Amino acid sequence: MKAQYLKFFKKLFILLAVMFIVDRGLGSIIEYYFQNEPLGDAASFAHAINDPQEEVLIYGASRAVHTYDTKVITDSLGLSAYNCGRNGSNIIYGSAILPGALEGTHEHKLIILDLSAKEIAWRQDKAGEDILAGMMLPYVLTNKNFEKLGLELFPNEIYKARASKLYAYNSLILSIFRNYSRSDNDNINGYQPLIGSKLTQDPPDFSDRDKIDTFGRGRLEYFVKAVTDKKIPIVAILSPMYSQPFKDNESLKVTKEILAKYNVPFWNYASDPKYVKREMFYDLAHLNTTGADMFTSEICNRIKQEGLLNK
Repeated sequence: MKAQYLKFFKKLFILLAVMFIVDRGLGSIIEYYFQNEPLGDAASFAHAINDPQEEVLIYGASRAVHTYDTKVITDSLGLSAYNCGRNGSNIIYGSAILPGALEGTHEHKLIILDLSAKEIAWRQDKAGEDILAGMMLPYVLTNKNFEKLGLELFPNEIYKARASKLYAYNSLILSIFRNYSRSDNDNINGYQPLIGSKLTQDPPDFSDRDKIDTFGRGRLEYFVKAVTDKKIPIVAILSPMYSQPFKDNESLKVTKEILAKYNVPFWNYASDPKYVKREMFYDLAHLNTTGADMFTSEICNRIKQEGLLNK
């Protein structure tokens, strides 16, 4: 009987050892290709977190990614620009990558923070946490800011990622293959243009039943305070939304309070009739190239008119 137990545990040990080696081997291969993606979110992230040197930096979620044309900014303001936005993210993600810019040696002239109407409310459900976890896990073992946030938000996922190198990349494998198979680069210093429109309906009513996420609220204040402490001009913008006009929800009210506390200007274009048109939007959430070019130009003109770059 004792010999049978020894034989069992020996086989179990060998199996676990093989699984560990395979996990570390495949995980290291995927990690290499992920970190060296020529296109896509990972490529933009690598630049945004590794001391971005551009003079104008844009932060936000997918609405930022598809709204602020960095070429238009450079042509209008005469300054280099990079769009650090990330699809599917919010201020929690933005606050994690911000130190990559603030701890660097380059002089930034302006930071644009694009906000959504639900910026500090959307992480209330499990889906919101899953999105953030899938986005952050590849970085938690190599970046102290992401690791700290991950331990606060989803510690169990961090422990799994530490145990299995493959686990951190299980939601990104298809996107890695897709980005290596592409030959066209639609990423212009972080800006990703959307062409045409898929809309057939009139602007819908904006609905919001979300409660304030206290962690997200804290990260917004951290972001704003960190930038203002560095004496870098910052403007917060609610870019155009394809929806009917609406009153401020709880998220916007609290957001405005935080911005006012640090004397950060807030420009609300959510219901601007110049943009709330089918021909300006690619889908319900994002401006197309027509809308983005027009909006970026307007923002640049306002930046110059209000002298933000001279502060």
